[in-house]
Amino acid sequence: MQLSKAYEPHEYESTIYDLWEQSGAFEPNPKGKGNYCIVLPPPNANAKLHVGHTLVMGIQDILIRYHRMKGERVLWAPGADHAGFETQVVYEKHLAKQGKSRFDFTREELYEQIKVFVGQNRQEFDKIFRTLGASVDWQRFTFTLDQNVVDTAYNTFKKMWDDGLIYRGERLVNYCTQHRTGFADIEVNYEDKTSPLYYLKYGPFELATTRPETKFGDTAVAVHPKDPRYTQYIGKVITVEGVNGPFEIRVVADEMVDINFGTGVVKITPAHDFNDWEVAQRHNLEAIRVINHDGTMNHRAGRFEGMTVLEARKAVAEALKEKNLLIKIDNNYKNRVGVCYKCGTPIEPMLLDQWFVKMDKLAKPAIKALKDNKIKFYPDSKREELITYLKNVKDWNISRQIAWGIPIPAFQNVDDSDDWIFNTQVSQEIIEQNGKTYRRDNDVFDTWFSSGHWPFVTLGYPDGQDYKDFYPNSVMETGQDILFPWVSRMICIGLYITGEIPFKDVYLHGMVRAEDVRKMSKSLGNTLDPDKELELYGSDSLRMGIIA
Repeated sequence: MQLSKAYEPHEYESTIYDLWEQSGAFEPNPKGKGNYCIVLPPPNANAKLHVGHTLVMGIQDILIRYHRMKGERVLWAPGADHAGFETQVVYEKHLAKQGKSRFDFTREELYEQIKVFVGQNRQEFDKIFRTLGASVDWQRFTFTLDQNVVDTAYNTFKKMWDDGLIYRGERLVNYCTQHRTGFADIEVNYEDKTSPLYYLKYGPFELATTRPETKFGDTAVAVHPKDPRYTQYIGKVITVEGVNGPFEIRVVADEMVDINFGTGVVKITPAHDFNDWEVAQRHNLEAIRVINHDGTMNHRAGRFEGMTVLEARKAVAEALKEKNLLIKIDNNYKNRVGVCYKCGTPIEPMLLDQWFVKMDKLAKPAIKALKDNKIKFYPDSKREELITYLKNVKDWNISRQIAWGIPIPAFQNVDDSDDWIFNTQVSQEIIEQNGKTYRRDNDVFDTWFSSGHWPFVTLGYPDGQDYKDFYPNSVMETGQDILFPWVSRMICIGLYITGEIPFKDVYLHGMVRAEDVRKMSKSLGNTLDPDKELELYGSDSLRMGIIA
């Protein structure tokens, strides 16, 4: 018999894992003393796992195997996230290589295509987790589009609806014109930019703005109530010469205005600026949308209709210059600009009818639980960060204008736009009820809404034995980057639905970053697959290296 001179991990590790799995070693020991549970943060099921998942899996596997060796009854429940927007972005890149786009298909066609795409990736997903040696109980695998998850999300939505925590309204939301969907506030990245600051003649005023192209949607001019330079104009209507002719506009006083910005006078465009939207609510101003969902100017822009925002910005500035309405341009103005966290497109504040969750009532019990130290954080400083965030949290926009996800179970009366009903017959576009015709909302839930149920929906809530034995979870181990979008919402939803905290400890690990220093992301295409390292060194060495 000839033995190899060195250990060849790839020759043995898969056999060892198969023996573990077949023997039931990963299932909770019925004779174990004390219960210990971790539910795996569900990786996005849109491509192969990357080395960042090796860290997640390594930390959790250490905890799980340690508690197994202590003789406890241990459950490590695996799963995968449909990752609505993230997955659709990945699939859209796949379509682009074929010279196609999402808009070449109906929503139903696109959904079915992505479903097949995700199903193919699931095979690679399971394979790499086994190769890494993750001792999860595969019998308890959960996907965020499984029927029990969908049903639970619908029950929560209905409960919130009945409790007055759900409302629909036309609100200003963060919108990506490239992907044509809205985002929650915490999903927007901000970048420091150097932008042109345009000084315009505006009736009797001179004012500064970075956005002359939104002038067609201005419904007021604002000054600070304590600015003596403009007291005489407050409450008056002024005539402004525009590139498409003169128009009248009201002057309002509002403390939002920074006296030291520009000339202390600002134009108010409620449909395209969050600060201006707030001013409009206080002063009962109209909101006029001048930008289409595809990022082009609409008919209100007159001869600039059809131009992109950037094209219109330059063209409007040139037109103002021709009419002696452009006083000067400061090309060194520094500001922070919100951008899409996936494609980098500048976020466009956009008026949309969306579903929102009132967060104040959900946040209060969560803040109390955190202040009472019912959930321990590692590091503990993150607990204080989360309390501060929840004290200032805004209402949650849960509508997403994409095809891949859980359809929102709401239908609108075709004859009465204010008449909405809850109904889970989402496979139908039109339904009849009480002699009335209703049309289904086209949007889907924000992925974080369904995954906010993860600590208990994975355990068969409300009647499953696992739920009775292992809830609250022992530990939630995840990346520090999703403290606000995920951990906070799991705590809020867990307390709201179950009346208990969802987990006892939260362990937040640092990030394995890409070579460009950004977070590794399959939709960004900057990931590093662990396949080569696993082939060369085996799972144990890779895990030890990344943990160390």
